[in-house]
Amino acid sequence: MEDNLSAKIDVLGINVEGGGSSESMRKIQTETSSYVSKELIRKQKELIKLIEKELSDSSQIRIIFSIDDLDKSWLSTSEIRYDFINALLEAFKELLDIKSVKILISIRTDILIGIYKNNLRQSEKDQSLIYPVYWNKKEIREILDLRIDYLVKNKYRSSQKVTFSDVFNFNVNGVSADVYIIERTMLRPRDAIDFVNLCLAECDGNIELNSSIILEAEEKFYSKRKQALCHEWKSIFSYIDCYLDSLSYIKIQEFNIDDISNHTKEEILNHLAEYPYNYKIHNNHEEKLGNIKDLIKIWFTVGVIGIKKTDSLIIYSSFDKQELDITDIEKNFYIHPLFFRYN
Repeated sequence: MEDNLSAKIDVLGINVEGGGSSESMRKIQTETSSYVSKELIRKQKELIKLIEKELSDSSQIRIIFSIDDLDKSWLSTSEIRYDFINALLEAFKELLDIKSVKILISIRTDILIGIYKNNLRQSEKDQSLIYPVYWNKKEIREILDLRIDYLVKNKYRSSQKVTFSDVFNFNVNGVSADVYIIERTMLRPRDAIDFVNLCLAECDGNIELNSSIILEAEEKFYSKRKQALCHEWKSIFSYIDCYLDSLSYIKIQEFNIDDISNHTKEEILNHLAEYPYNYKIHNNHEEKLGNIKDLIKIWFTVGVIGIKKTDSLIIYSSFDKQELDITDIEKNFYIHPLFFRYN
């Protein structure tokens, strides 16, 4: 692929020295996309025919392809990455009828939204092929139990089983520490483990765990999660860091749109207006938001607020409900505990 593209770039006289100009890079991306669409897909179809022919009578053979890391930063500033990933999803469909081959593609919701937003495919045609992955509090606790038990056994060679709640057996702001930690994750195993690791790192093996250590670790965890959300959603919402900062003007954890005073709305809109203007984004017709309703919709989509149904049930965004619709905007919302800064 590199050899073929390099030859074509030389023929076209595209300058790539010193990183190349934005126009040169655009031409390279166009040629790359064209190559993927024509040459690679043609070769892929030939490979599929070969697999079908060779494995048609091999009922005992099982081949599994697992494709991950589609959220890495490659081409993160260019919409061409959606062309590549869309081509991957199309290639995946070509293999569905081969009984001995299974393709597993791990992909974040925000990347799928980007593909659909760029009108590369229709979401309803993918529904039967997608299995959303969710974690609940019980499963997160079980993972942390296993993690804590492993750490203790590995360090102290203990035969006694130790659980997450055994180690975090004190209160933080009137809430059990283990509950406090789980509530501040977005119910992702990696986040939960990261928070616990930050807590343990604060102890450094010399200080007994206490509420002050949890609160100090929470500040570091908040900073990391905020940066991660900005990284995840930047290609969809170019001013996402500004939108997340504007949530700090809401000083009540449970609210509806009528609870936001005119003064607070004015503060938020002033914050949006004063945020450094990105002329590159402006040239691509991606303007900053100018009203509170659209801002609430983005807060929900990225997961920093949820719809409060009851005292024990908060509906956060998911693959099945990615966005608020017109009937949701008047409902009560709840700021995620990690992103509510006025406890």
